[in-house]
Amino acid sequence: MTVNDPAEGTRSAFLVLDYATYIVENFSHDDGVAKAAASAVAAARAVGLPVIYVVPNGMQEQVHPLVAPANGEPVLGKTSFSAFATTDLDERLRGLGVGHLIVAGVATSGTVLSTTRWAVDIGYRVTVCADAALLDEAVFPESWLGLWRIARVLPASQISELAADG
Repeated sequence: MTVNDPAEGTRSAFLVLDYATYIVENFSHDDGVAKAAASAVAAARAVGLPVIYVVPNGMQEQVHPLVAPANGEPVLGKTSFSAFATTDLDERLRGLGVGHLIVAGVATSGTVLSTTRWAVDIGYRVTVCADAALLDEAVFPESWLGLWRIARVLPASQISELAADG
């Protein structure tokens, strides 16, 4: 693994993690999370950010309908918690000139945390879209296991890269 020079990538990309129908329907206890993710994905598309999906291997055709990929948006299958470990995500992002990731995902203490840690370790700046990720706000930030220490954790409305007037 090589360290990514933050100056290399100036573009932002939006990562949609584990938003497979089975996972959302069986592990999300907040119906609003998928709706918020759909709004954030729409905002990312509106400002021209690349949107990339990463779901467990075998679920690539099962992305939740509220956040369904548009034509040409890649859906990668992974076999680990991190979206980087068993995919070509880093190569894709580098090829697009990305240096900043905006992350939305199911299983914050799993895939979101693992992907964020990996991304930071290889030089990406990361913002977690708090209203598009599962979070128990009653125990924030403890439920995020220190995620707030390595990434910005903000609702979509406060992420400047998602604003049309950005």
